[in-house]
Amino acid sequence: MIVVTTSHEPSTKEKEKAVAIADSLSVLYVDRDRASLDKMYKQYEVDGVLIVTKQGLRYESSGYPSFFFHPNLSVVRLKQWSKGENDAMVRAANLLEGDQVLDCTLGMGADAIVSSFVTGASGRVVGLESEPLLACMVAEGLKNYCSGRPAVDEAMRRIEVMNCNYRSYLAKSRSNSFDVVVFDPMFRKTVYGSKAMQMLKPLANPTAVDEESVAHAVRVARRRVLLKERKNSSEFARLGFKVIHQSSSYAWGVIDP
Repeated sequence: MIVVTTSHEPSTKEKEKAVAIADSLSVLYVDRDRASLDKMYKQYEVDGVLIVTKQGLRYESSGYPSFFFHPNLSVVRLKQWSKGENDAMVRAANLLEGDQVLDCTLGMGADAIVSSFVTGASGRVVGLESEPLLACMVAEGLKNYCSGRPAVDEAMRRIEVMNCNYRSYLAKSRSNSFDVVVFDPMFRKTVYGSKAMQMLKPLANPTAVDEESVAHAVRVARRRVLLKERKNSSEFARLGFKVIHQSSSYAWGVIDP
């Protein structure tokens, strides 16, 4: 359980936004006054506090790093791709301008941002995120974050974020309704060297991908289904994916419908 509040001495706009977000998440909004986070954890008996600040949304949870939206490595990946260097996901998906992509595990949105940039204004990227708080924060970040690169910002604004579990979404989707379907779930073992993953861990859904969802993804995808997992993960064999790319820490597997 969480509460929503503001930073100290908020503007009227920040307070109104905090109230609206609390209502959308069906949680309590509380005035911050001068209260410390530790006091708020104890007073309201909550696991974390979502704070509306001038810079955006920030989530604080005792024992974990602060979480806030950042495009992470997507900007670096796009700089490299624009220079003609390969991107593992783009190559594995064989992404093309105008493609329609379903990202079943949005997370912090890095893969969706890269997909949206590559597929362009004529394409479509839908990002599913099952956890309401994470979906709220990432949707807000994609809508407002300024990277300093207009084309990247436009790619972020085009992503359609849905607070939805991919199991139910895929089951209801029409056959051949997307070109590419992507699964990038939380790894069974966290990559402890990744600050981003440490930030994400308390908010993300740790559930493993199930065989039924993969079967629906194969039905929904016109061209390819992707799975990202740790290198040498048994998930590829369990779910029927063929590994086509490996790095030192992760791999991409594919199924061609």
